[in-house]
Amino acid sequence: MKQRRNAILWAIGWWIVRRQVRRRAAVAVAGVGATAAAQRGRIRTVLGAVLLVGLLAAGLVAARKLLASGEPGEAPSLADVPPFPDAPAAPVEPDPGPAPA
Repeated sequence: MKQRRNAILWAIGWWIVRRQVRRRAAVAVAGVGATAAAQRGRIRTVLGAVLLVGLLAAGLVAARKLLASGEPGEAPSLADVPPFPDAPAAPVEPDPGPAPA
């Protein structure tokens, strides 16, 4: 009789312990999964920001190349822009050269 009672108590105890272990394992796995998802979210955010900056930079380079006039690879300068038609041209003074010593 004593052995049967011990066997039943051990079976109930083992069932309770297994249940608790399974619950704790499920909570731990859920925590790890949430942490991994949060890290993936952070990585995606960083990669998205880098991608956005890269697209903006590529767009600016492409716009500069498309809007450039003259020789390829040469950026437009302010000297290439003609003056307004109603404004008189600024007089150009000759360079006096080096100062006399």
